[in-house]
Amino acid sequence: MQVAEDILMNKAENFSVNVVFNDGRALKGYVPSYGFAALIYNVRSKNYILFDTGSDGNILLNNLKQSGVDVSEIHKVVISHDHPEHSRGLDEFYKKYQGLQIYVPIENQVKYERKFRMAQVFGLSELTEIDENVYLTGQLGNYLKEQSLMLKTRSGNAILLVGCCHPGLYEIFDAFNCNGIAKAIIGGLHDTRTFTCLESLDFIGACHCTRNSDILKLRYPEKFHEILVGENLAF
Repeated sequence: MQVAEDILMNKAENFSVNVVFNDGRALKGYVPSYGFAALIYNVRSKNYILFDTGSDGNILLNNLKQSGVDVSEIHKVVISHDHPEHSRGLDEFYKKYQGLQIYVPIENQVKYERKFRMAQVFGLSELTEIDENVYLTGQLGNYLKEQSLMLKTRSGNAILLVGCCHPGLYEIFDAFNCNGIAKAIIGGLHDTRTFTCLESLDFIGACHCTRNSDILKLRYPEKFHEILVGENLAF
């Protein structure tokens, strides 16, 4: 597990990713719960970006406090899709700080504008850069609309954050045109059974909503890492 250990122990040169909401085990002081959220710090822009908000705002706020980051420091929130375990935590977060930029799939824009009236809500339908070298796919999928996020490092590698991968791994990789340069993925991989696009990765951080984690562990024992709530990943 040397690659996973390096990512956990290194100092971030490009980005840090702190998983602040997830099922399963947690580091001391953090509370695990059903859902997903990850706090990104962009070393170059010095901005924080919250990707998804989990299912419980009070747990989210506790875990952000444990990470040492005040809510008022986080100006950008991305909602991957409108399932409550990825979006409900935004309610309590918004009560603490309204000066947000919220990025949602374009299908959900009006709903979020009505609910979070003091925030700027952006509904995305195509690939968009929302911070220096931080990109969103915009809305993907047919029945269930979802977007994913890509961090691009100085060396040109791609780090992917995904909510549940409802549109499919291949659609996400194609939207970012990142085949061959993607080196890590963090988030829920849903019921993915075909993993060819993961071959180039060095790190698979499977989180909430990964149904085939046992298969991934067996197939990629050196790459697979079961994320703990509170773990900080450095890229």
